[in-house]
This record gives sequence, structure tokens and C-alpha cells, in this order.
Amino acid sequence: MAAIVRTHVSGFGNKKAAFGRIEPTTMRRTVKGKATSGPNFKLEQPEKLWEIGSSSWWPFNNYEGPEYLDGSLPGDRGFDPFSLGATWGSPPDGATDSQSRLGWLLEGELYNGRLAMLAVVGILTVEYLGKGPWWTAPVAAAIPVGTYVTGVVATHVTFALLEKKRLENWQEKGEAGHFGLAPFDPVGLTTDYNRQAEVRNCRLAMLAALGFATQAYVTGKGPLDNAVDHLRDPFGQNIFTQGEKGTTVVAIFLAFSVVLHAAEFARQAAASKGYSKRGLA
Repeated sequence: MAAIVRTHVSGFGNKKAAFGRIEPTTMRRTVKGKATSGPNFKLEQPEKLWEIGSSSWWPFNNYEGPEYLDGSLPGDRGFDPFSLGATWGSPPDGATDSQSRLGWLLEGELYNGRLAMLAVVGILTVEYLGKGPWWTAPVAAAIPVGTYVTGVVATHVTFALLEKKRLENWQEKGEAGHFGLAPFDPVGLTTDYNRQAEVRNCRLAMLAALGFATQAYVTGKGPLDNAVDHLRDPFGQNIFTQGEKGTTVVAIFLAFSVVLHAAEFARQAAASKGYSKRGLA
């Protein structure tokens, strides 16, 4: 699984490359502790990665992404309509520069994505084995209360210690790693392709987990049962035939899509205005 590929952070470039992209430049992040600088985590040759369609997420021509998203991050397609990469995030090492903030946000995306990949596999496996929908699995397993509580407490304590070590690694080495190791790549799978694939699989898994939770709310069934129902009757079993709950979900997703695109239009307008002012200065 690509989840064992170590976390990658990015610096920023300032040279325009072909097709309107920004050519990656080498930068390193100063960190605390034993290490004097963090490793350079940009893709080594992002221009050689095979892509389908546009290099950006925006469907219109002449798209100009945020200047800090220069195409050198794995999975970077210029998507940041709310400018979170420039304004949000607080790295645990106390760094306040945009480069460190973007690296910390990427660490969060990868970590949540890896958990989502594990969760998706677990959800599908539980239902496939006939243990019922994923949210009823703990009850269906009929684990004694004492054993269950002991397992939960032990798991939380173990993960708390591992997370503490991850924070210490970030402060000392500029990357969190896993299982107390940073960097974490025991079998040498770190390549541009794998780094790109991991980010994409992380995002897909997070969307899948959101879809599973939405299905549970709307239909009260697990993803496999829903898939069987839909395949048997595609026009009678879908999100648009689920009554008020289905309508509510559709409305929420449409509203979010509108807000997302409106925010991107506003960001581009503000960026164009800023460029115009600098040009007149």
C-alpha cells in the first residue's frame, strides 16, 4: 500500500515554466532540534508524471493557480479556493512561514487520508464477512465489556504515545513519520509516481468514507447492500429516490459546490486585481 510512503512537504518556486506552471526551485525548511534543516520534499521530476486532461482542477482556460502551488507537490493541481495554504495551519514547531504551514497541512491531508484508506477497507471487509453494517460491528461482535474497554483504552494510549513521537519528529526533522521513525520508508518505495498515487488514493478514500457515512444516514444500509440494491434497480434505488433525506443531501452538496466555485472566482479576481496594481506601480 502506498500509505507507507513517507510524508512530503514542499517549498515554493518562483520561475515560470512552460504551460503557465511555476518551475520548482530547491528550498529547505529550518526546523528545531538536532537537524538544522528539513529535507527537500518536492517531486523530483513533476513534469514527467503521466496526467489525464488539464494540469489544473479548474475547467476553464487560462487558469492561474495560487503562486504557492507550483506543481511540485504530489497531487498538486492548483486547488485552494479558500487560500488555506497561505493563511491557515499552525505547525507544532512554531514556524509561521507559508512554506511550513503548507507542509503541515499536507501532513494532515496524508494522515487523514491514510486513516480513511484503512477505514474503507475495514468497512467493506466487515460487511462482506456478514457482520452487518460497519456501525453495528462492535455490538455484533459480542465482545465482553471488560475486554472491549481494555482494548479501547490500550489502543488510545498506544496511539497517544505514537502521536507524541510524531510531533517530536516534526519539531526535530521537519516530518512526522510513522511508528516513531522519520523518515518512514522501510522498503524504499519513495518515488514520484508513488507519492502522487498516495495523495490521490488518500483523497479518493476520504470521499469514499464520506459517501459511506452519507449512505448510512440516508438508507440505513452499508455500502455493499446499497451497491446491490442500485445494481438491481438503478432508476428506483439512487440518491434521488430516497425521499427527504436524499433531497437534503443533494441540496447540501450542490450548495457546497456553488460556494466552492464562487470562492475560486473571488480568489482569481483578487489575484488579478493585485497583479494589475503591481503592474501600474
